[in-house]
Amino acid sequence: MFKLFSLPSLLVASLAIGVVLSTPLDAAARDDQCVPCPKIFPVCDCAGGQECIIVAETCTECAHAICVTPAPTLRECVVCTLQLPECNCDEDQECVIVKQTCDACAYATCVSP
Repeated sequence: MFKLFSLPSLLVASLAIGVVLSTPLDAAARDDQCVPCPKIFPVCDCAGGQECIIVAETCTECAHAICVTPAPTLRECVVCTLQLPECNCDEDQECVIVKQTCDACAYATCVSP
């Protein structure tokens, strides 16, 4: 046997369990309050070195595309020993230590003054 519920009792029951019933009239009222947007997919015409980001549609703003410059990516640096480089220069030369960078380890070189 089926039990019939009245609309008010269904509404109370749905609110008690956190479900909101909506009718086509409720949906129409929400659409009237939102910005009307074209149903096209936004595209970018970005300059070189930029990337396209698509911003999703909200009730107050249509979907749109923006060009942004990507953040620099972290790259891995070379792994170097902790030993200081040494020179074995001739008497008339000077030892120069070149500091470590992300791409190269520190090294020593002999230069003429």
